[in-house]
Amino acid sequence: MPDQNHIIIKGLCQNNLKNISLKIPKEKLVVFTGVSGSGKSSIVFDTIAAESQRQMNETYSAYVRGRLPKYEKPKAERIENLSPSVIIDQNPLGGNARSMVGTISDMYSALRLFCGG
Repeated sequence: MPDQNHIIIKGLCQNNLKNISLKIPKEKLVVFTGVSGSGKSSIVFDTIAAESQRQMNETYSAYVRGRLPKYEKPKAERIENLSPSVIIDQNPLGGNARSMVGTISDMYSALRLFCGG
């Protein structure tokens, strides 16, 4: 029986990652940490986010798809159980020095409720 509670990635060879396999829990807050160049962005942005957006874009009509950003298929043997995702880029967002992703994207209140703070 397939494991629907995890995102499964097998044989990921994106950028500097070589044959990496991951099992990431769904419906949990997951944090990727590591030293510079360890592949965090390759996993999160170039693999999970790109494939999620690519799959979602395939559900739209050809007219709409022609106006959406194009996402390359990640270099992985298999990616399973992805859900639609919201991608927030790493680039500076503007605002003031105390602004963060949560305040600028209006997600701060929802995150506080989710995290119990």
